[in-house]
Parts: sequence; structure tokens; C-alpha cells
Amino acid sequence: MFEPLPETLQLGTRVYHALLNSIVSGQIESGAPLRPDVIARQLDVSTTPVREAMHRLENDGLAVKLPYQGWFVPDLTEQQIRELYECRSALECFSVRLACQRIGDEEVAWLHRHHSTGEAALAAGDMDAYRIYNRDFHGAILKAASNSYLTSLMGQLRLQSEMLIARTVRIIGRPVRAIEEHHCLTGLIEKRDAEGAQRSMEHHILSALEDILRWGRESKEKPS
Repeated sequence: MFEPLPETLQLGTRVYHALLNSIVSGQIESGAPLRPDVIARQLDVSTTPVREAMHRLENDGLAVKLPYQGWFVPDLTEQQIRELYECRSALECFSVRLACQRIGDEEVAWLHRHHSTGEAALAAGDMDAYRIYNRDFHGAILKAASNSYLTSLMGQLRLQSEMLIARTVRIIGRPVRAIEEHHCLTGLIEKRDAEGAQRSMEHHILSALEDILRWGRESKEKPS
């Protein structure tokens, strides 16, 4: 379930990164319990660094502690997901508008090359690689926007967004649609078409929102 722990980091930090990677990648799903004793045995550590990691994850919005029940990965409500994506849409639209004004030719070329990385991941059925491709695509646009305050605001949403994105990559047809939308976005950025890129980004984020809400409803309706 967990990735190997790098030797160069302090033990609590290593446990934190192991749990973080498992949650944002979807290996540990929303609503799943996070039992310190079980995690400690799996990682061959004491419960002290595990509990330290839990508190960090709670600050990140990736763990909740329920009275008399213990720690869990949060299972966001429909309203919480909608609010998160509405904020993300506003910030990403602003990001792509700034990127159109400030991006360099080398960064545009990288976006084109990166598109083939996503296509290769889809062709291989490697959804973890696709998830990383998606993260890096949006990260490149944010970097091109060159606004430290925007980067800070996006950082507050990043981890919960990645946790939800791990769900969207499992929705049939969504990754294919998303990569086509990325291709369209790259073309508009290359043309420095800020208005068009902003509209395209809004559609991209809000269509993902509707997909994930619909997937959540359908999952709950399926017989157990």
C-alpha cells in the first residue's frame, strides 16, 4: 500500500509522505480508517511518528479525527466538493489568463511535449502516470502565471484537489475528454488567447466537477 520510505528524511516526515502519497493517489480511499497501530506495523515504526503524521494530514485537510472512532480519510460531501471546485475554477481561470500574458516559447513547447506523456499513459492504461501528468500540466500553467500569491492560494487547495482528481481518473471516458481539453488549452495558450483559454479552463474544471458528482451519486446507488 505504501511507497518505500526515503532514508534522508526524519521518521515523522517519512511516515507523513508515505500516507500522503497513498491518500492523494487514491490507494487509500475517502472514508477509509487510518489506524495508527496498523500503519505503524506496516511501516515498521512506532505509533509516535504515525500520530505526528496524522496531525500534519489533518492540517492539510486529508485526515479527520472523529470522537471515540479514530482517524479517517475525509469523505467530502457534494457541497464541499462543489465549493472546492468552484474556488479551483476561479483560480485556474485567473492562472491561465496570466499564463497567456507571461508564458515563454520554451514553456509552450514543454506543454506540447508533455501532452504526449499523457497520451502514452492513457495508451498503457497507467492511471497513476496519467494522474501525475495531469498534476504537472496544471502546475506548469500555474508556474507560467508567475504570481506568488496565486501559487500560495492554489497550494491551499492542492492536496484535497489531488485526492479528488484520483477519483476522476477512474471515471470511464473522463481522462480521454480531459486530455483533449488539455490539448485545446495548450493551443489557446500558444496563441496567447487569454479570453478563449479562460473559457476553456472554466469548462475543463467545471465539467470535471459534474463528472465527479455524478460518479459519486452512481456509486452510492449501486447495490453493495
